[in-house]
Amino acid sequence: MAENTEKQTASSKLNSFIESKKKIFITCLIILLCAIVGYIIAAVVINNAKVANLTALDDISYTLTESSASLEESELTARRIDAVEKLEAYTSKGGIVGARANMLKADLLYQQKNYAESAEAWKATASKAAKTYIEPIAYYNLAVCNEELGQNEEAIANYKLAADNKDFILKTHAAFSYGRALESAGKYAEAFTAYSDLYGSNPDDSWAKLAKTRMLTLQIEGKAE
Repeated sequence: MAENTEKQTASSKLNSFIESKKKIFITCLIILLCAIVGYIIAAVVINNAKVANLTALDDISYTLTESSASLEESELTARRIDAVEKLEAYTSKGGIVGARANMLKADLLYQQKNYAESAEAWKATASKAAKTYIEPIAYYNLAVCNEELGQNEEAIANYKLAADNKDFILKTHAAFSYGRALESAGKYAEAFTAYSDLYGSNPDDSWAKLAKTRMLTLQIEGKAE
C-alpha cells in the first residue's frame, strides 16, 4: 500500500512539473520547428542558387565554344575576353561554382598567355575545390604557369602537391614533372630520387620509363650516383 502511494506521489509530482513547464515545452517545440523549417527553406534557396549559377557557367562555356571552329583567331580572342569578364561575377563564390568559374577563367587566361593571372585563378580554384578531384588538376596547371613565369621553386612545390594526390588521374605525369622541375633547378640528387621513386612504384608506366632514362642520363653526366 505504501509502495502504491509512493508511486502515485511521484507520478503526481511529474505531472505537476510537466504542467508547470508546459508553456516552456511548447515554446521550445515551436522554436525547434521554426529552425527546421528555416533550414529546409535555406537549403532549397541555396541549392536553387547553385543550380542557377552552374547553368550560367554552362551558358558562358557554350557561347565561348559555339561554332568556334570556323572563327578567326581575332574572333576567338574576343570571345575569350568576353567570357573572362562574364566569369568575374562567379569567381568569388564558394564551392563548386567558384571552383568551376576560376578553372575556366584560368584556362582562358593561359590561352591568352597571361600566365600571372592564370596562376592566380588556378590558386583560387585549388582553394575552392579542396579535397575534390579538381584540386590536383589546379595544382598541376598552377605549376605549369609557375614554369612559364620562371618561378622554379613554386613549380616544384605545386607539381609535388599534384603528384602526391593518390586520386589524380595524371599522377605519374605530375611526378615526372616534379622530377624534371627539380632537375631544371639544378637539384640533381633530389631529381634522381624523385625519378627513382616514380620508377620504383610504377615501372610499367610510360612516364616512369621516361624517368628511368633521366636517371641513367644523370648518372652518365656525373650528376647523380
